[in-house]
Amino acid sequence: MARLAAEFSVSVRTLRRDFRERLMYLDLEYRRGQCRLRSTSGGVQGELDALTFAHRSGLADIFPGLDRRLAGMLLTAGGMPCLVWQPPQTISPATSLVFYRLVSAITACQRVLLLAEGERCDGLAPYRLISLDGCWYLTGELNGHITVHPLATIHAVTVLNTTFTPLKRLSQLTTQAGFIRALPHFSCIREVLSPGPSEEEPGNTLI
Repeated sequence: MARLAAEFSVSVRTLRRDFRERLMYLDLEYRRGQCRLRSTSGGVQGELDALTFAHRSGLADIFPGLDRRLAGMLLTAGGMPCLVWQPPQTISPATSLVFYRLVSAITACQRVLLLAEGERCDGLAPYRLISLDGCWYLTGELNGHITVHPLATIHAVTVLNTTFTPLKRLSQLTTQAGFIRALPHFSCIREVLSPGPSEEEPGNTLI
């Protein structure tokens, strides 16, 4: 466990908590200190797992009337009766690690040190990863202000031991259709709305 924690640059405690959170949704059987998937996996539990994943990832709305019956039919289908197409992405191992660390920090409500193109965000609170038109965007909060970073521009992420409580208004904003559609243009919008040095008044910030 210590070697794995060192490989991902996280603490053993964080790794154990992440394992617990992920394993709790699997249909496991425990024997002599070890756990494994039940030999009778699938069925009702498999349908519930699929539905949980679909709702938590925002995929449920893609399938009209997604319920246990439809989920069970898709899980037992021999071919591919449905295909959700996305533009192909070139994902490097470094990007995969960044994505994993961000998901871990989001689920545990832990702040991160984020290094992006021309930016260093220390203590950023990651709220949600959103996929739009084949590109992933990280939405978060820093010093009370909303932040948006394309995943492709993030070079490194360090999960900090500092926890945070998501601001309700910002968390709700990241689920609104208008905000999501504007993600590719967020940096331009922020630049236009932000006052220049001569216009900015003490204690008055637009974004």
